[in-house]
Amino acid sequence: MSRLGMLYALTDTEVEELRSVPAKERYDYMLNEIEENLFDTPRACELDKAWEGIHYCLGGGEWIESDRVPANIIFGGEFLVKTEDEVITLKNHDDIKNIVEFLRQNDLQDIINQNFQKIGDDFRYKDDDGLEHTLDWSHDILPFYENALKENLQVIFTVDF
Repeated sequence: MSRLGMLYALTDTEVEELRSVPAKERYDYMLNEIEENLFDTPRACELDKAWEGIHYCLGGGEWIESDRVPANIIFGGEFLVKTEDEVITLKNHDDIKNIVEFLRQNDLQDIINQNFQKIGDDFRYKDDDGLEHTLDWSHDILPFYENALKENLQVIFTVDF
């Protein structure tokens, strides 16, 4: 599978529409309705496969699933879909405010540089190329969240395994 991660900033109405879809159908709905309309816009942030390394680094090298900053910046948050094949997590308005505050006070690239080597050896991209890939894909995260805050949007993270 692809393992490509994405962040999408959604209006409250879009979040409610997503929630109204039965859980088993939400990922397909996201692909057809959200990704189709938001991909390659300021309301989307592509993370490629770097999302996993970024998430590990935000956890100090550990995999942490939480609805609190910093673990919810990428993978964590409220799970709207969690299967072996697909995940969608939601960050609400308060989360967005806290994420922006954290990222303004803590340079994400510094966090990645400090914690990348702490990631366990089972991480498939743990080499110099993996570090560079993780750093390269992390640059747009703060501007994306700042825009979501400014526009009063919520954020979902999506990935298929």
